[in-house]
Amino acid sequence: MKKRIFCFRDSILKHQIMLGRYLASRGASEYTILIIYSIIMGTIAGFAAIGFHKTINLFSHVTTYSASLFQSGYGFLIILIPTLGMFIQWLMVRIAPRQAKQRGVLEVIKAVSLRDGEIPFKSTLFYFLATTVCIGSGGTVGPEAPAAQTGAGVVSAAGKMLGLSVSRLRMFTAAGAGAAIAGVFNTPLAGIFFSLEVILLNEFRATTLSIFLLSTVSASAVSRIFLGNIPKFHFTSLQMGSYSHFIFYLLLGVLAGLLSILFIKSKEYIGHKFVLYYKKHALLPGMLAAGLLMGLAGYFIPQIFGIGYETINLVLGDHVSVPTMLVLFLLKFSLVIIILSAGGYGGIFAPSLFMGACFGSLFAHIMTTIFHIPLDTATFALVGMGAMLAGINSIPITAIMMLFELTNNYMFVLPLILGIVGSHTITQLILNGSIYRKELASEGYRISDGQETTILHSVTVDKITRADILTVPDKTPISELVRQFLNRDHDTIYTVNDEGKLSGVITSSTLRHLITSYHDLHGVVIAGDIADFDYVSINASDTLDVAMQLFARHHVEEIPVMRVTDTEQIIGVLHYQDVLHVYNQRVGKISIQDELAMNMKCIDKYKAMEAIPGFSVAEIPVPDKFLNKTMAQLDLRNLYKIDVLLVERPEQVTSKSSETLKILPDKNFNLTRGDILVIYGYSADVDKFKNHI
Repeated sequence: MKKRIFCFRDSILKHQIMLGRYLASRGASEYTILIIYSIIMGTIAGFAAIGFHKTINLFSHVTTYSASLFQSGYGFLIILIPTLGMFIQWLMVRIAPRQAKQRGVLEVIKAVSLRDGEIPFKSTLFYFLATTVCIGSGGTVGPEAPAAQTGAGVVSAAGKMLGLSVSRLRMFTAAGAGAAIAGVFNTPLAGIFFSLEVILLNEFRATTLSIFLLSTVSASAVSRIFLGNIPKFHFTSLQMGSYSHFIFYLLLGVLAGLLSILFIKSKEYIGHKFVLYYKKHALLPGMLAAGLLMGLAGYFIPQIFGIGYETINLVLGDHVSVPTMLVLFLLKFSLVIIILSAGGYGGIFAPSLFMGACFGSLFAHIMTTIFHIPLDTATFALVGMGAMLAGINSIPITAIMMLFELTNNYMFVLPLILGIVGSHTITQLILNGSIYRKELASEGYRISDGQETTILHSVTVDKITRADILTVPDKTPISELVRQFLNRDHDTIYTVNDEGKLSGVITSSTLRHLITSYHDLHGVVIAGDIADFDYVSINASDTLDVAMQLFARHHVEEIPVMRVTDTEQIIGVLHYQDVLHVYNQRVGKISIQDELAMNMKCIDKYKAMEAIPGFSVAEIPVPDKFLNKTMAQLDLRNLYKIDVLLVERPEQVTSKSSETLKILPDKNFNLTRGDILVIYGYSADVDKFKNHI
């Protein structure tokens, strides 16, 4: 079976290569090829979203039918349905504990930022089924997180089968998440900004935007064909009120922001309590208790079961009484936290919309009844939906686009913006970061904005630390200090105390100033007197993204590097230009590696070719002394200052013909006779390596 799967994958890969070559031979640009792949991947994500939607509906119908059997005298048994759902999820966790931990939007963010866009298909399938069980059995959570992971997961799997390069797989995986959101909610613009604001953490690029646009539109088109083009939320008319009423939209947003903060803090607190409980007790009792609470709430107030779109429409139509809305808000607020913290699977987008609709309508009713200010409940419910969605999830633009597309109404865009800006501003002022960043940080992940820090995050300071530094005891006379400065090629002198630990920094500008007053200071001043004790340092085990932040914050050209085991013991210095060199080299390598892997084209045999100014690529037959050695054993980067981008390995297909495998080697890759190394580095280093071997 495995052999068939690999043959199928290889067949697809060969056809993909042929397609790429055919398009290139026809003069198709790189941008045209990206457009074609964007449409294909968006369509795949759209079908995944439809499958997810249909599966939830099917499971919900089964649950509803089961509940109907309890109507005649045994209605109380409906309490057990959510409990049964939590039990099934517990069984799934026991069967696949590794996949159980890889859940939701966070998994997509980590895959795009840290794992080259790869999402294990088993994790995608697990989360798909677990969320279907949770929502289908009445769990009051949302479908958007599993939809995003499903879309990203199937696109990631398809991209790997098609042999997409690392950079493209990352882009399409992120696009798959947004496309699935667009397919589920029928909101292509919101899908684009979901990918940008959530998956890419606000990293914006023109090429990425084009891919997201085409993918989400394709997914939305598929969704509309199979699910229809009917808006999810319905209302008769919207009354904005006079311009003097616009202050109330902003007030609603600020209050929604405070409620969002309360929700986030409560989720963190309850989640922490469940973690402590599960460290001492089994998982099953906690999950069953959460299911039982869900069942009890649904027994008395059935509107709390499931996603809640029907209830939102009742609120928009002002068909729900004020006391019931208040109870629904409180139940949704608490049950979502309890279910997710206990181990249930689902998202918080739909619950945010639900709570926002109830709160917005309650706000309008209170202002009308108590303060006699006539406010339209439907309009304020919609603004409340956007405000809570933006506040809880830190996605202001996505919230604006989603509410606009879900209602197809231009009239309330300005009130919506006022509410969302108020909510987002207050949450950012207090929380200083999105809920996704905080959850990533709680798991030990620190993902910075931009490709620069992503590239530099994998390189530690000790790799490029210069050990040649000028250190002097802090009691050194100024005469000796000046002599060493003039005789040594260093711009900075580091002073150390009697224990050999760093005590201060003397810059070249300080020394030049002292030289002019040398005769007055000779015999009076020592090194410790003129050293700057307010210096910045970095640990050898820190990564270069930390170093770049220090360079930017303190505006220095070099930073002393401290020993890992002793933070006061200086072992060298880190130069800003060295960090830039590593970044430029890695960017060039990634760019060339992606093109070689994608287009499967090689340069002329055994001839070096300048890739970018100062850097060259060359093909070298593996020398005998490299045979049967791994890339880690050869350590070509440190010995020769070159990188191996690809290894070409002849593969005999038939007795008459052969093909060449293009392999991206890892540290454990073993070289054999006949391999061709595609190397990259400074032109001088490439030539030196060719001549040496």
